[in-house]
Amino acid sequence: MLAEAMTIYHMPLYRELRQRVDSGAWGRVNLIQLNFGSFKAYDMKNRFFNPNLAGGAMPDIGVYAFSPARLFLESSPDQVNSFVRRAPTGVDESAAISMMNREGQLVTAMLSLHSKQPKRAVILFEKGYAEILEYPRAEQAVFVDAETGAVETIRAGRTADALRYEWEDMEAAVTAGGDMVFPYTMDVMRLMTGLRRDWGVVYPEEEPKLFASDCF
Repeated sequence: MLAEAMTIYHMPLYRELRQRVDSGAWGRVNLIQLNFGSFKAYDMKNRFFNPNLAGGAMPDIGVYAFSPARLFLESSPDQVNSFVRRAPTGVDESAAISMMNREGQLVTAMLSLHSKQPKRAVILFEKGYAEILEYPRAEQAVFVDAETGAVETIRAGRTADALRYEWEDMEAAVTAGGDMVFPYTMDVMRLMTGLRRDWGVVYPEEEPKLFASDCF
């Protein structure tokens, strides 16, 4: 059994939100907005900015933005545009990314290793929007009804138990064939690798010919 240890895929809150989406209660997902940023001192030897240690915002925090987006999209984005600002070492320091899938669902993401941002996800539906703060291990979301303005707080799970949810799901997958959403992991990897390819961010140990192809 091979799976990614991504807390977002295993937190009870996201299961609850997906049930709301699948039931049609909130209507279709139209747009997803994601922010993730921290302020890291400009030390080019540490892992955040060092290309020899796979530095850059995309591999460090991009995965946390793309994973919840993929969880709520009907298919993986096939149109991607971006702007990137590089650190002195050449790796991506900050990026603004916009994406759309074949169903017309839009995603915007702001990433940075040199500007503090809230870890904030907003999922916009036909009938309202859900805001999730500290979304990598979130235990609550707030839904605002578009017509009435009514606010509902949705709680499920505990942030402190995030890693336990991961191994429980892994145990269930091994013993009973549970779903570990590995195809979502592969979609996120393709998006991240494609963006690094567009930016020309290649790490020393990567084979250029392999990196230049769709190796997934």
